[in-house]
Amino acid sequence: MDSTKPLKELVIDQEKTGYRYSIEPFLLADFMSLLPGQSVLDIGTGCGIIPILLVQREPSLKITAIEIQDCSQAQKNIQQNGMMQKITLIHGDFLKEAENLEPESFDHIVSNPPYRKIQTGRINPDAGKALARHELSLNMNSLLDKSAPLLKTGGQIVLAYPPERMGETLRELECRSLYPRQARFIHGNFQTAAKIFLVSALKGKKSDFTVAPPLAVYNKDQTYSKEMEQIYASFNYTDRPNEFGKK
Repeated sequence: MDSTKPLKELVIDQEKTGYRYSIEPFLLADFMSLLPGQSVLDIGTGCGIIPILLVQREPSLKITAIEIQDCSQAQKNIQQNGMMQKITLIHGDFLKEAENLEPESFDHIVSNPPYRKIQTGRINPDAGKALARHELSLNMNSLLDKSAPLLKTGGQIVLAYPPERMGETLRELECRSLYPRQARFIHGNFQTAAKIFLVSALKGKKSDFTVAPPLAVYNKDQTYSKEMEQIYASFNYTDRPNEFGKK
């Protein structure tokens, strides 16, 4: 991306009810290693935030975004940010729609998937929040089973999960020849335990697994940390969500 050209300020609206994005999309978009002209699949795009952030970062990307719930807000956001030619939006169940996508056609797959297994925690009475938080329609195994064939050899998948699922995540990735490359732990602040981790894995290509320095979202006084402020600024996004780890 041409760093000399000022970024257009993003406008990303979301519904007042149902699942609302938090900080994770910004962390995932920042964590990804992108090259010009690459193809990206975003699974569970919600209001379209991750594709919009990625195009803001690298305008030559070609992105396919899939969402099982209502897509009207995502369509609106894509249009009002002028990204209709960059992002293809599919309204449907990824587990079914994956059959219609070309095998080995994506350089990157990214997802902020449902974090919680069905038997853990209370299922939210709001249907939209329940689908986003619990593995009601998409669990880790089915996500990876359908994702792996869509990645090019050497392509990268990037996910976010809670730390208690890290061992499971690394194991399930590797058994599908998705070899973990890097992880990063995200803390509310450095006086608290990590709430999520980000992980990237390469298809069919083993590399040394590294753990990036941890990131704290907040300072002790609950203001954003310097690094989190820098991440927001890198996308030129000013309407910042104020919750983290409450998915």
